[in-house]
Amino acid sequence: NWRGVPVVDRLEAVVSTQSTGNHWLGVEPPVLDQIKQLIGMLHEASLLIDDIQDSSKMRRGQPAAYLIYGQSEVINIANLKYFEAGKLALELSDLSSMKVNPSEASRIFHEWMIKLHQGQGLDIYWRDHYICPSIDQYTDMVLKKTGGLMLLAFELMFLFRTKHSTDQRFDKKSGHAFIATFSRMFQIRDDFCNLWDSKYAANKSYCEDLTEGKFSWVIVQGILKEQQAGRSQIIAILKQRTTDDAIKKHCCKLLESLGVLAETRETLLELEADMHRQIDYFGGNELFSKIVDQLSIRRVDIIPSS
Repeated sequence: NWRGVPVVDRLEAVVSTQSTGNHWLGVEPPVLDQIKQLIGMLHEASLLIDDIQDSSKMRRGQPAAYLIYGQSEVINIANLKYFEAGKLALELSDLSSMKVNPSEASRIFHEWMIKLHQGQGLDIYWRDHYICPSIDQYTDMVLKKTGGLMLLAFELMFLFRTKHSTDQRFDKKSGHAFIATFSRMFQIRDDFCNLWDSKYAANKSYCEDLTEGKFSWVIVQGILKEQQAGRSQIIAILKQRTTDDAIKKHCCKLLESLGVLAETRETLLELEADMHRQIDYFGGNELFSKIVDQLSIRRVDIIPSS
């Protein structure tokens, strides 16, 4: 039950974004509820698949579903949820008083489903072929993979909006930029917490990204810094897919010595401030501001590496 998890879970972030973002769009409750439902289905299905693709052992402090039910059954259930969510998107027009062509909602749904899988594909390709992306490549992947669900929700909400800004501040372009900033902040924070947040370690496992061989934001930063210095310890550790906590701790110390922890924390504080500036520009939104505050890096209990 995701509702019992603090707002560090991607689904709750997306759902909270929808509820508070509706302050600017005025989507009718039946339509908004159905958008939330289909996004929830997509998110839960993606987690089932992610755990298989990443060989994750734990999910929210419990064994991953495929370890209990088997890969075949879990893949089939996840695929079923994808198709059921698509059906819900097609039915949104029936719930709205707005005259919206059902095919437009379906087009938006399929467009972002493709981008979500493209983003996931890049993440897997880099990991399995030990290719370190550039910062720009990583950011593009995040917009598709992490931002995909948020932007899918936003575009469906924008399609069925009843409020139309008189000064056009919160239009489709500015809304996209807003969600892009939020998704980037969310993913970089998640990458940071995977290595340094004590609560994250309790729910998943210690430094799980190192075991998966994942090129996260902090790992990419560290590898690029080592390349400039003619060293390659971090990528060598990543290739090992280690489960040894001592090696993981050593890698975290390397990242800290390279300034990655401090610089990532500063990046997150800047993104947080940017989010608040954009919220103010759009006329304010107390609930959305609270979400940003809940996700503040200042709230993270950092694991000491010494």
